[in-house]
Amino acid sequence: MLGYFHFIIGCFFLLISFNSSATSVMSSESWQEEYHLNRIENPNKALSMLNNVYSSLPPSAERIFTATRIHGFVTRRGNVYTSPLKNNTTNIYDHIESLILLSMDLEDNGDYKQALQQIKKAQLKSKNLNDLDLNSLLSIKQCRSNLALGNYYLAEFYCQSAIKHLEKTKDHYIDIKWAYRLLALSYQGVSDFKSALKANEKALSLSKSYELNDTIYNNISSLLLQMGQLKEAEKYAKKALKIREKRQISQKIAQSHIVLAQIYLKSSQYVHAKSCANFAIAQLNDNTANAQTLSRAYLTLAAVLNKQSYYDEAIEYLLLTLKQLDNNSNSDLLINTYQLLSSAYLKHENSNKALDYISIAIDKSLQSQNQQALANSYLIKSDIEEFTGDIKAALITRKLYENVIKKVHALNDGNKDMTLELRNILIEKEKEKLNNLKEKHQQIVEINKEKQHKLLFQVTVIILILIIYLILRIRWFPMHKPN
Repeated sequence: MLGYFHFIIGCFFLLISFNSSATSVMSSESWQEEYHLNRIENPNKALSMLNNVYSSLPPSAERIFTATRIHGFVTRRGNVYTSPLKNNTTNIYDHIESLILLSMDLEDNGDYKQALQQIKKAQLKSKNLNDLDLNSLLSIKQCRSNLALGNYYLAEFYCQSAIKHLEKTKDHYIDIKWAYRLLALSYQGVSDFKSALKANEKALSLSKSYELNDTIYNNISSLLLQMGQLKEAEKYAKKALKIREKRQISQKIAQSHIVLAQIYLKSSQYVHAKSCANFAIAQLNDNTANAQTLSRAYLTLAAVLNKQSYYDEAIEYLLLTLKQLDNNSNSDLLINTYQLLSSAYLKHENSNKALDYISIAIDKSLQSQNQQALANSYLIKSDIEEFTGDIKAALITRKLYENVIKKVHALNDGNKDMTLELRNILIEKEKEKLNNLKEKHQQIVEINKEKQHKLLFQVTVIILILIIYLILRIRWFPMHKPN
């Protein structure tokens, strides 16, 4: 009889275990809310929550995703992440996790080409697993690396592939907003600002009241800057900075100051622009910095110095930028660096170097299909040709510029309406936060009651099963009286 009892109890706990594993811990509303609150108020607790989830999981796509979150959490704060995986592991998921973490280290060092190679190796290893969650995670990683290399259409393809799977599952542990943010950057890379706004709008609409939206705000600011809407761009950049100052992550704070510096540069506020750029560099030099962020800070300061006619200093910072970047990529960052080098050498009246650098920028703009960058490059080239007295060539290049800029404008008709719609969404999100705060206490009470009722029901069922079993046992096997 004792054996039957152990069997029933084992089945009961197995049932509970199965039910609890069907939903990811990180997908639960209560876990998400506590985690996002701790990201600001208690980062160590937030990291501990991630580590606890990682430790509770077997080798799987979810554990790999958790490892990537821990890696990002640690390295963004200037620390080194050490994987707990054993070197002699034979598990295929462990091998894939190691490759993805290695790719993230390479990204932090600015080696996006090698990072992409590690992701491709991971994809080859995952082919026979037929794990759709893992495929989506690897697609997002492909998107990130291709974005950094300026392969915007490839980036869009991989983002769309991931979104197609993730949108089938509500509250998937892989945050679909991540994919939409990257999708927006892929559209922005080819100057499709309207589609980029829609993707950012989608990411913003999916965010919960307790989530931190500083990355979305910063991305929107950068996009509005490219569209020439400086006041709106500044507003979003300051919203992002306000959140990031609470989070106290130097790299994130620096990224917001870089965007603000670019906005001030565009509006000819050179003193403010220079101050923001220098502040960003100081933040990054005090901590282990992402190579791309540091390069962007150098480039922004160089652009300010160039406008202030400090051409020699500008060229020094531009050459520092080039040292940080992969010259084989077609990223907007690398294109902008070559454009600015060309402009600086033109100011120095060195037309040969100016032409060499702008030719590289044009070639990379064509390869990446970045129409805005291509238009800007043609405009700089026409200035060089005019300076050298080749008026005929300057007119031809100017015509090329006008044709490309017409394409950009045609592609983005109605941007003002889109920006207004985005602003309205932001206002609605703020109202939603206020309403949610009022309802939160009642929701927590109801959730706790539901959990108690569920547990009570389960205990009642098992007790009834045991009682029925005991009654049947007594009837079938009556106790024998001693002689």
